[in-house]
Amino acid sequence: MTSIVLEGPIADVREREIRLLHNLADIVGQIGVESSEQDRKRLQQNAADLQDMFFLVVVVGEFNAGKSSFVNALLNDDLLPMGITPTTDAIELIRWSNRRSKEPTWREAGIVREWSHPNTGGPGVVIVDTPGTGSVFRKHEQIAKGFLSRSDLVIFLLSAKRALAETERLYLELARDYGKKIVVIINQADLLEERERKEVQGFVQQQLSELLDLRPDIFMVSAKQALKQKDTSRGLFTAAAGNPGNMNAVRDYLRTTFKRVPPAKQKLYAQLDFVDSLIRKYNEQLDRQLGLVTGDTALAEGLRQELEQQAGSLNQQLETAKRELDRVFVDLRQRGQTFIQENLTLQRVTRTLDREAMREEFEEQVVGSALDQITRISEQYVNAVVDHSRRYWRSILDRLTQLESMLDRDVSAVDATGYAEQRAALQDAIAIADAELKSYTDQSLSENLRQTFRGNLVGLASGFTATLGGIIAVVLGLAAPGAVTATAGAVVATFVVGPALLVGGGAAAMLYWRKIKRDARTELENRLNALQRSYHEAMLDLTNRERNRMLQYGQQILSPVFSQLNVLNDRYRAQKNALQEKAEQSRELRREIDAIEILDEAEA
Repeated sequence: MTSIVLEGPIADVREREIRLLHNLADIVGQIGVESSEQDRKRLQQNAADLQDMFFLVVVVGEFNAGKSSFVNALLNDDLLPMGITPTTDAIELIRWSNRRSKEPTWREAGIVREWSHPNTGGPGVVIVDTPGTGSVFRKHEQIAKGFLSRSDLVIFLLSAKRALAETERLYLELARDYGKKIVVIINQADLLEERERKEVQGFVQQQLSELLDLRPDIFMVSAKQALKQKDTSRGLFTAAAGNPGNMNAVRDYLRTTFKRVPPAKQKLYAQLDFVDSLIRKYNEQLDRQLGLVTGDTALAEGLRQELEQQAGSLNQQLETAKRELDRVFVDLRQRGQTFIQENLTLQRVTRTLDREAMREEFEEQVVGSALDQITRISEQYVNAVVDHSRRYWRSILDRLTQLESMLDRDVSAVDATGYAEQRAALQDAIAIADAELKSYTDQSLSENLRQTFRGNLVGLASGFTATLGGIIAVVLGLAAPGAVTATAGAVVATFVVGPALLVGGGAAAMLYWRKIKRDARTELENRLNALQRSYHEAMLDLTNRERNRMLQYGQQILSPVFSQLNVLNDRYRAQKNALQEKAEQSRELRREIDAIEILDEAEA
């Protein structure tokens, strides 16, 4: 039997641990980062290993560190081919068996070369000699990393002549991150003097502690010396005569390890360590992703708040322009009152009835300066609104581009699928903002307002003087154009006769003339009020259109961006909760394994 047979409570724990690995694989696969698919496959492979239930001892190191020689020395047998250069990209896998295999069996499409041997350490113990980390074969790195994640115990082999090369540090770091139990073997000790051996071992120990925060058990051996004096009658649990190459120290360590905690329990512990390491890894990954989403949300929320603030600031510009406009109308009213006072007299009544002449004088004396002032105010206001909007939309484009750049920069570290939807929403928002900015090259917005202001103000003179002439005509009772001069003369005569006439017709004429002036003042006030209101409304309409463009953009265009960010936020938090649930299951399984171990010891 080459695998470990489990019965009772520990068999139940094994089945639940297998389910845990599969469930965690599903969660990891959904997270969607670059490494998640590989980790999903590793979890599924480890679940399959648990089903087969064998204890995997993986030997890792540089291709010329003497791994095959070390494995042969550990087996006390010349089983594996040895050489100073890699001769194949195969994995050497040695399963425990009562009998030593004479020829290997090829498995997994010629990648794995399987042997059997009674000296692996006991039933269910499998030793794997991985291709070297510095090998020339392309497949070696993937193969070695694949078995590293499956391992229950890692024996990391270093060369005494060049300990801890860069690739070796990377693999040790990977094994550490996978939560693997690591034993470090410094081989080829026969190439060093005794003093040099201590220096090398001290150097390796220091480097592992300072650079990788690792403090593994370290052994200095010479597989070459051990093979020279091998004794095939002795197995892994029996020391070879004379302890050649210090291999007995390694054998004693493994023998004690298997005795203290049976391989079956070590297997279960090792896979829980792997589960815990991936939970930590993806919790940290999700925390980073949530941080990115939080940052992106803050940036998008800043945009929306800026939209509201900028829309509100348009009111300030409007109120400023309205105050300037109102001052112009105050002056208009004063000049209009003066015009009525000076022109509506009995002496100038005939001239007053000449509507064209009166219009020209009204435009010159009353409207003239106001037209220039209101044109200036309208142009300044329109330009202020347009320039404000242009600056704003440029700012929006810059901020959105910044958000898109952040997305592109971080997309390799986040959920690419979810962020693809956010990118599409962002690009739509950018396109609309760009179209809004370009719309201000069209001057129709400002020109319409200017033309309205000019036309209405000029129309004031025509409309008012026409109405004024009509009022005078009605009051004087003009029935026909020919009667104008005579009637006017009569009125004038009435005002220049003696005091006796003033009591009768003169007093009545004076009352009529006052009525004309009151009506004229009322008409002017009404027209100016209406015109002032129309100007206010025109400016308010312009302001509202700009405000609505901003608010509509913030509410409708940025909403998909917020929606995607919220979806991502909810997804990441749900995934974190799922990981937390698996972490609790792992702790519970570990407690149960601990309890089973205590029972075993009591029974022993």
